[in-house]
Amino acid sequence: MNQNSVKTIGIKDESRKNSYLVSVNKADGLKVILNRDFDDWSNFDSWQSISAQQWIFSRAMEIYRGMKIDIKCDCCEYIDFIQNDFENIRKEKCFGKKSAYMIEKVLDEIVLAKSRRESDGTYSA
Repeated sequence: MNQNSVKTIGIKDESRKNSYLVSVNKADGLKVILNRDFDDWSNFDSWQSISAQQWIFSRAMEIYRGMKIDIKCDCCEYIDFIQNDFENIRKEKCFGKKSAYMIEKVLDEIVLAKSRRESDGTYSA
C-alpha cells in the first residue's frame, strides 16, 4: 500500500484534492463496533454488521485499485497522524484511526489472497 493512500482527517481538516472523502458516520454500525474492546473490534471476521464489513472492504478495494481516500472522523477536530503508525492502536479512541487500521488489515488480506492465487491457485488464511 502506498503510504499516501489513506489519510485520517478530523472535523476541521481539509480533504486532499486528489482523494475520495469518506465519513465514518456514513458506515452503518461501524462506530458501535469500533467502540468495543480492541480484541473485539480488531477481529473483522467476528463483526456481525454486514454493512460495516462492506464499508471497510469497499475502502480496502478502492485503495487496492489505486485510489486515495481520506477518512473523516467526527471525534477529532484535527488529526496529526502518520498512517501505518498503529503501534498504540489498542489505546486509540479515534474512529477514523481505528477505521484506517481495519482497512489496512483487510487490504493486507486482499494482497495476500491475490499473491497466493497467482502462485498456486489456492488461498487459505
